[in-house]
Amino acid sequence: MTDHWLARVFARLSRWRSEARGEDPRALEQSLRELGLDPLDMSTARAGSEQDLRRMMRRFGIDPDALPANWLASLRDAERACAHCLEVGRCRRFFASDDSREAAHGFCPNAEIFEAMAEGLRGAGER
Repeated sequence: MTDHWLARVFARLSRWRSEARGEDPRALEQSLRELGLDPLDMSTARAGSEQDLRRMMRRFGIDPDALPANWLASLRDAERACAHCLEVGRCRRFFASDDSREAAHGFCPNAEIFEAMAEGLRGAGER
């Protein structure tokens, strides 16, 4: 399980942004670096990207809260791509449709990662 690390990171970032000076920025930057995240990436992240990432993962049959630890680095990369993605309109239209997950391969930079995750999870469940 991911221990909800992504949710904790975003909650901390939201709190940091709203409080502006409530936390030492160096402490936050250090925490982000320990998680392999660049503070600049996080400060320019698109609002709502975490929800979109989780929705897309579910469309691929992945429970974001049950992802094994060996996928955390890929999840971090996927979050970074989603947070800076320019295909938000296509993504939202996809969520509103009943299109299969294969349609996401035409616009989602994380589609291949999610396919690999879903395949890996299916394989782990068959053991």
